[in-house]
Amino acid sequence: MAGRYLLGVACLLPLVTGCASLPTSGPTTGQVLKGSESGESTLTYQVIDITAQSLPSVAAQVTDDAGRMGNLAASPLPPRVDTIRKGDVLEIRIFEVGIGLFEPVAQAVSSAGGTPEASGQTITSRVREDGTIDIPYVGSVEAAGTYPEQLAAAIRTRLQRFSQSPEVLVTISESVENAVYVSGAVENPGRYSLSEARERVLDAIALAGGATSDITDVILRISRGDRIETARLSDVDLDSLANLVLLPGDRIQLLNQPMTYTVFGASEKVSQVPFQTRRLTLAEAIARAAGPSDARANPRGVFLFRLTPAESPEEPATPVAYRINMMRPESYFLAQMVEMQDKDVLLFANAPANLSSKLISMINQLLSPAITAATISNATR
Repeated sequence: MAGRYLLGVACLLPLVTGCASLPTSGPTTGQVLKGSESGESTLTYQVIDITAQSLPSVAAQVTDDAGRMGNLAASPLPPRVDTIRKGDVLEIRIFEVGIGLFEPVAQAVSSAGGTPEASGQTITSRVREDGTIDIPYVGSVEAAGTYPEQLAAAIRTRLQRFSQSPEVLVTISESVENAVYVSGAVENPGRYSLSEARERVLDAIALAGGATSDITDVILRISRGDRIETARLSDVDLDSLANLVLLPGDRIQLLNQPMTYTVFGASEKVSQVPFQTRRLTLAEAIARAAGPSDARANPRGVFLFRLTPAESPEEPATPVAYRINMMRPESYFLAQMVEMQDKDVLLFANAPANLSSKLISMINQLLSPAITAATISNATR
């Protein structure tokens, strides 16, 4: 029986030299290092040990996004926002004293002592494509490009030929062009008119009912003319330049794009983990992934794979693998100083001994039925 067992083991010995081909959840630390040095990889990458002198930083990238959005503030603001434009709907209130054009039955004189009585009428009119409106007894009046008080003065001047002491008030009840458009992940998407309050980006989002997701998961995109800028909504503060004063025609879109990182290797499971916070450190990311597996991982080989953006948008990103040795106490301080970046990849490298354990387990699984059968056969003799 022992001879058969030894013969089976001898037949499996060639497998020992092929441990690297055994099923595994990811590369070992040695394989990652070899891939960066051998030049055999189709994608060249660099391995950098995380130290106090080589901490990767991503905070600047977030700041640049909000900063570029703030550059839109260079667009000149109109002196006033209540300019009458084509397509606007106007409410025109006309007040007259005595017998008026719009109140033919108005009482001219009171029975007590001849006190005149004032009357009023409201006319609603939409500005036509040629920029004019029509007023009874007045005719066509140029409206587009003027302000409400200017249009009111023009109408009043014309009415004075027909009416006694006319007074006119003009208000813009609906504006097509003097508005911004809010869409995407908001409660009430739509068109919102701008007022003399000079609404800003966060004001418009509030008018639309706010974002439907956590602001850390939302991308803010602003279109102004032929320019488009994006930033995380969580990076736009009340007093930041990115909280722009809105201009007519601006378009605001909120996109639900959570920041996530992915976990591979000797962990409890391969997973995509959301940040769920404005900032996430490497230490927090490792903890959320339940850390390296005690039974399978090499704690000296925790890797952060990152595509580092180039200084110029035309240049490709640089692939870098940052390594941290979790067996060193100072690494737990360093892990708190490293900020995670959207779409980072964490790899918990497999321990070399894990492959040997798998081989022994395979040998046991292959030989156990034969040993059991031999034992039963000997027992029945």
